[in-house]
Amino acid sequence: MKIHEDRSHMNIDTRWFEKGYAKEDVHSLRLQSLCTEAEAAANKQFYDSHTCEEWEQYIRQASLESSAAMKPVMEAIAQDFVCYQYDENIPVSYGSDRWDLYFWCNPFSGAADASERDFSYFTLTFNERQTLEKRRKVCQQVLELLCSRFQEHPHLHVAVQYSIWFDHPKIHDAVERAKPRLHGLRCIQDQKEGKLLLQDGALLFKPKYAKKYSRTLSQSQILSLSWELGVADEEPDIDAAPVTLPYKKFGATHPIQLQVTSYLNGNLAIQMVTWESGDPEPWATLTVNLPGQRQKDHAFIDTNADSEFPTWLIRHGLAIPTGRTMQSGFCTYPEYRFRANRLQELDPEGYAGYLKNFERRCSA
Repeated sequence: MKIHEDRSHMNIDTRWFEKGYAKEDVHSLRLQSLCTEAEAAANKQFYDSHTCEEWEQYIRQASLESSAAMKPVMEAIAQDFVCYQYDENIPVSYGSDRWDLYFWCNPFSGAADASERDFSYFTLTFNERQTLEKRRKVCQQVLELLCSRFQEHPHLHVAVQYSIWFDHPKIHDAVERAKPRLHGLRCIQDQKEGKLLLQDGALLFKPKYAKKYSRTLSQSQILSLSWELGVADEEPDIDAAPVTLPYKKFGATHPIQLQVTSYLNGNLAIQMVTWESGDPEPWATLTVNLPGQRQKDHAFIDTNADSEFPTWLIRHGLAIPTGRTMQSGFCTYPEYRFRANRLQELDPEGYAGYLKNFERRCSA
């Protein structure tokens, strides 16, 4: 008996495995009877020295003998494992996780009854409804059975077909984290330069100079781009300390965290939270929602609450003035354009939520 491991269908970037988004899985076992080199030479000699009718009869007899020699192999496997479609009397449905292996083989060529099975080649596919660990265990147990019972079988060849198991929930979360961080970045797709745009929750690639054309990127494309462009895709550490910026006021320096949200009309809203006590406490509202709709990342600053807000924003590279102002009551509020990358760094989840609301407003 010979065992061959087939990984020809696992040609993906190794980072999928390194980052825990994919694992090696087992797809199926291929069992077949192959002749030895001496038998192959004898077959060729017979073919060269006999008529077509004699050759066909010879091959038919060889197939029957090969199937008869392989049938005990399948019978032994079926005794220890639930093999769907091998025994029609097994009371399990295809959609169940109660069977271990899906049996398939061809009927004999020209056989009147399809139940006349040719065991010289058959496949056993693992149950996708079972867990990855269960499939691996079944595979190992089948190979152990074959080694213990049929190690000396002269014609038995077994191929283990490997596949890839993807952690779809983890991939989804990583993609959702990467989308707002990729928004606005430039890249190359299919040898074309372009820009990444986040619209209605989907990340689009818009080629340079294209006026209307853009295409939606798949999850695998988004993750690959995040690696190529150096956008971190690690899961957020819920126990990590929040990112704060120092704000000097009332003779002390206060650790201020910015929390990004949006007003009901989709405009950008930013709250200031202090962590002086070790727990988050409201400090001030940095923005003010005035009539009308603002452009993306634009907001009026509540200088009525603190006239030093604009200076603080510029000092920390958070925003730049647009030069526009709006009067409300006795107060005049300046408009600032916030830097998207800074908001992503300070509150990635909040900024992603703001972008979704903003895109929803634009498409309404």
